[in-house]
Amino acid sequence: MRLVEVKSAISPSRLPGLDWAINPYRGCSHACSYCYAQDVTKFEFSRRWGEVVEVKINIVSRLKKELGRGAKGVYGIGTVTDPYQPLEREYRLTRGCLALLRAVGANVSILTKSDLVLRDLDLLIGWKGVEVGVSVGCIDESLVPLIESGAPSPARRFKTLSRLAQEGVDVYLMAAPIIPSLSDSEDALTTLVRSAGAVGVRRIIWDRFNPKPLATGRLRRALASKGLSVVPRDSDRDLARTRAVLRRECARLDIELLDAF
Repeated sequence: MRLVEVKSAISPSRLPGLDWAINPYRGCSHACSYCYAQDVTKFEFSRRWGEVVEVKINIVSRLKKELGRGAKGVYGIGTVTDPYQPLEREYRLTRGCLALLRAVGANVSILTKSDLVLRDLDLLIGWKGVEVGVSVGCIDESLVPLIESGAPSPARRFKTLSRLAQEGVDVYLMAAPIIPSLSDSEDALTTLVRSAGAVGVRRIIWDRFNPKPLATGRLRRALASKGLSVVPRDSDRDLARTRAVLRRECARLDIELLDAF
């Protein structure tokens, strides 16, 4: 854990539907082997992903100043890190940012794997401009410890979605990444969609595994420890098959399906 100060809390976002990005932390102790954030941000190449996390200790005060300048649009919280990773329990930077954003009536999209988001229900309930996405790409409990060693279990994440939905918060399932030969079988995809529907999810955004070099290497090493491997399947035909299965199951449950990119 490393405390740092930043010059700006907000950065332009290139992600669809998001105008601005806010990431209270750099690095992520969830240590998901498939995460390509390290490839994109060039963060700590010399260390194992998940071993180092920077805490942007002044981000709330910087955000307060920047919001005063009137930046409009949708703010994405957690675009290259999980805003509710364990350090958030102590530093409460995500909560501080959310309180400021709610006070100015901002439109906000949160993405997380953590049930810690439920701590901030007092801010989320009744906020018409906020949505919360919870990420689950693989629901095989025998595989998840290999590829998401520091993250809450899928069962906890579905319970989080259920609670958020019950409280009237706008939620969606981020079905990502769908990994070839691990989580893209018809049974796996069907179970994923039905599990989401069972807890009140009405919107699913899905994305395939992004085979960036560092992420691919970590994933292969993690799976090799148990004699497993990823079989590359990235053709248009394979993607169309995955999308067709997801679309079919979503249609049965009246769930909206969207491609992430």
